[in-house]
Amino acid sequence: MKLRKLSAAAAIVASSALVLSGCTPGDDGENGNGDANGAENGENGNGENGDGGVQEGTGGEFDQEGALYTTLPDSGELAEMPEDFETQEDTIIVSPGESPFINVNDDYSGANSVSNAIVAARMSSGFIYFGTDLSINPNEEFGSYEVISEDDPYTVEYTINDEAVWSDGTPVTVRDYQIDWAAQAYAGTEDDEDEGAGFSPSGTSLAMYIPDGFQSEEPDSKTFTMELPDFYADWELLVGGPNVPAHIVAEQAGMSVEELDEAMDEGDIEALEPVAEVWNTGMGSEGEWDPEIALSAGPYQLAEWNWEGEETGGSVTLEPNPEWWGTPPGTENLVFDFLNEDTHVQALENLDVHIVEPQGDEDVKLGLDSLAETGDFVVHEGDVATWEHIDFQYQQGPFAETPELAEAFALCLPREEIVDQLIAPVNPDAEVLNAREMLSFEDDYEEYVEEAYDGRYDEADVDAAAEIIEEHDAAGTTVEINHFGQPRRAATVEIIDTYCGSEGAGFDIVDAGTPDFSAELLEGNWSGVAMFAWAGSGQVVSGQNIYSSDGAQNSTGFSNDTVDEQWGVVADNVSDEERMEALIEIEQALWDDLHGIPLYVHPGVVAADATIANVRMTAAQTSVPWNAEQWQRAE
Repeated sequence: MKLRKLSAAAAIVASSALVLSGCTPGDDGENGNGDANGAENGENGNGENGDGGVQEGTGGEFDQEGALYTTLPDSGELAEMPEDFETQEDTIIVSPGESPFINVNDDYSGANSVSNAIVAARMSSGFIYFGTDLSINPNEEFGSYEVISEDDPYTVEYTINDEAVWSDGTPVTVRDYQIDWAAQAYAGTEDDEDEGAGFSPSGTSLAMYIPDGFQSEEPDSKTFTMELPDFYADWELLVGGPNVPAHIVAEQAGMSVEELDEAMDEGDIEALEPVAEVWNTGMGSEGEWDPEIALSAGPYQLAEWNWEGEETGGSVTLEPNPEWWGTPPGTENLVFDFLNEDTHVQALENLDVHIVEPQGDEDVKLGLDSLAETGDFVVHEGDVATWEHIDFQYQQGPFAETPELAEAFALCLPREEIVDQLIAPVNPDAEVLNAREMLSFEDDYEEYVEEAYDGRYDEADVDAAAEIIEEHDAAGTTVEINHFGQPRRAATVEIIDTYCGSEGAGFDIVDAGTPDFSAELLEGNWSGVAMFAWAGSGQVVSGQNIYSSDGAQNSTGFSNDTVDEQWGVVADNVSDEERMEALIEIEQALWDDLHGIPLYVHPGVVAADATIANVRMTAAQTSVPWNAEQWQRAE
């Protein structure tokens, strides 16, 4: 399963938040180390245009020529569809994995997963979107924005398209943004010391960086400003699309929109408590929804929701939003079928689904390559901005009691063996990842690593690890390796046990993999180590939320003064050189104090029925459905 990695304390919109790909019951993890620039495209595979085949690429730039296309842009941006593009009477089925769609409100903390974001994004629209190359692009169909002051406060003016409405015809206004701000500003529960109203957002970035909320002449205005008392490098990602229709939330909470406006402006906690309850789960949650409440401001709206449980399975069917003002969606029925990734190859061959994005392992690669040889399917391959890593838990368990044992575990960790056995068969160019804030396919990676990492954990040193364990009389110490239960991670645990276990360095290695781990991960309710992945996009400051002492996604108790201080520099209005120097200092401190150990960049793979036009792989956490409204069966 993939979890979104959030930007410095806030869940932004589905289109811009970073995600956990350790996998929220669905895929493996991801990271959002902003500014990832793609490497050169790979060579085109077997198929010629329209005939299927294998397409390769790296670093977010993918050679897409093997599939049929209505139109194909030269950049990573959305394709510009022809003026006569119309919705086709057809059904296209995609499976992003088995992690289900949980909540219509994608900013709710319990819905922080890639699979939730990619569905919710089809029912939303906003000022920006991520391209396949991790670029941040303006969405002019939704509106426009411009910096109107670079002084203190840094001020950006936003203008929503006059035609932008919710699926009940109600205009999208600043009020719909203000309620998301209020959810973060007044987050908390009845038991919280700060007496929040009970909102449970994925993060609090809006409240942190925009302490006074959005400014406008009227609550129902189409124009508003964002004022930043302190500059924030990722300011462009703070405002995307609205998560919920404020007028519906007010109605369901038993108040008028005027009363909602007043409660938000005054911070009336008591008045906001019923609002929080609706905002959290009342818009549609776990298969329970009302079409008059679960509104859309995007090209699609919710039509059916087959719920099979919070851990796995089920499906969601979307249909065109009749009030959508932009380019029509390409197909009448867009179905997300949440299937176990082990079934993806067979399901695609049977055309039970038309597009899949499974975890790339050797068996999957062989199966998909075989399908591509028929000419009826297209396979896209390339690096994605998702990276596997292991984090140490310092709040409880063996590393809390004896922090030195983290170094012993790092020393015996066979990273090269893991990559050689599990990743190289899928991507022969795979290498061990030695950074967290820059990925191995980025142009400046080698120079960055040379400055940030001294190579101390390049090779497994079982003897050195055993010495530390013996020094602390810790032989037989149990180390649980928590993960989401995927086969590749289970195989990783077996390799680790060979080196770090009782026959190696001397730990008692326990495979604690289970799909249920998603509920425990960010809450820190685990011991030992966590093995998962971060999924990311074009954010610069996303790591602050994970590595800083008070970060909303810091679930390990890790704290380092240098890391806290330098994230402030990274987020500030500094030069590229100063920002890079700060990131290197952060990286060095993370190695010195062992927040965790990076393992490898995930090999990405997408396979599709070759008759489906405009299927384009992306390096971003937005996953292959990032442009699903442009999919259409070619005639």
